[in-house]
Amino acid sequence: MFGLDLKAWLSFAVVGTVVSTVGSIFGIVLKEYFFSRSFELWKQDRALEQIYQKYRDPLRLSARELASRIIEICETYPTVFLRSDVYASRPGKQEKNSDQDPYFQRYKLLSTLYRFCAFFGWLELYRQELTFYQASENQHTLRVERSLASIRSAFADGHINKSKDWHTWRDSLVFREELRAIGESMIDARGANRSVVGYARFIEMLNSSTESSIKLWAEVVLNFLVDFEIDGKDFRKLRLHQILAHLLDFIELIDRRGLDERLKNARGKWSAALQ
Repeated sequence: MFGLDLKAWLSFAVVGTVVSTVGSIFGIVLKEYFFSRSFELWKQDRALEQIYQKYRDPLRLSARELASRIIEICETYPTVFLRSDVYASRPGKQEKNSDQDPYFQRYKLLSTLYRFCAFFGWLELYRQELTFYQASENQHTLRVERSLASIRSAFADGHINKSKDWHTWRDSLVFREELRAIGESMIDARGANRSVVGYARFIEMLNSSTESSIKLWAEVVLNFLVDFEIDGKDFRKLRLHQILAHLLDFIELIDRRGLDERLKNARGKWSAALQ
């Protein structure tokens, strides 16, 4: 009888030891994997949110400035200042208060060029900081990236012209890697601080006889912008409509109050034109 009790006691002891061991292992796994993984995901989500907050205002402001200028281009198409001969000119000063003034036209062309390049600059800075994170794990960041992807598509995709005679249209693309290169050329790094080149330095680089990355990649944007067809089929005009619509969607995504009446009216007008 005593032997049976001892045997039963030993069995319970073994079972208790096994249960205790399994519980300890489970606790270690729970702590080291699940809790650690949850903590890492939380840290990543916080880092992504900090990156978004850091670049939200520069992206919003540069997008608004670019959208405002595209609205002007669409409303005055074919815009008088978007011409290659205007870029090649070197007027010394403004002489008359008119859109026919050579100095004014070159200013408008260069400031338009700057707004495009500056937006890509902020976009590239934002993208570079996301490199070491899984942006798809953060729904906020994912929505922003989808919106920006639509803007890139309007610049880079040739297949968006659905016309049967698409091959007879004039068109010019800015490819995705070129969009990144344009952005890279606009980054101004000073120690640990990184920003986008200001307008003054941008113009100095364009006017300089010395070659530079800004000068090189600005030519790509310039090719997209100048010498629109007046009466012919120029798909760049429709690309500008698409870019504008996607920019306005992006502005509203990152700032619900970001669209004033002018931008709202433009969205309705030029989005309808895409149909």
